[in-house]
Amino acid sequence: MNKFKQRLISNKLEQELRIKNGKIVINEISCDGCGSCVEVCPHSALALKNLSKNEVNSLPFKGRLKVRIKGNSKAYVQNYDQCTTCGFCMKQCHEFAIHKVEQKTSETRMVI
Repeated sequence: MNKFKQRLISNKLEQELRIKNGKIVINEISCDGCGSCVEVCPHSALALKNLSKNEVNSLPFKGRLKVRIKGNSKAYVQNYDQCTTCGFCMKQCHEFAIHKVEQKTSETRMVI
C-alpha cells in the first residue's frame, strides 16, 4: 500500500474514533470473514456467521469472491449492547471493513 493511501486510511480511522455517540457497522462486501476482529474484541460483541448459499449469491461479485476464498463466513455485531465502540476491531481489520458511524439520537434498540 502506498503512503498516500495509508495516510488517508489513518486519517479516516482517527476521525471515526473521535465520534462520541457512535456504533460499529461492518461492510459486508469488504469483510472477508477472517475473524481477526472477533478475536480482538474485548467484549465479545462480534461474531462470525456462516452464510447460506442464497446469502452468498446475493452479495456483489467482490463480496462473493472474498467469502468463497475464506470459507463462507462474515463478521457481524451480535450484541450492540456489549459493544463499547473501543475501536480495536477497526484497527485490526486488514480489509478496512469496520467503521464507526454516528448513531442518531432517534435510533432505538429493540429488546427481545
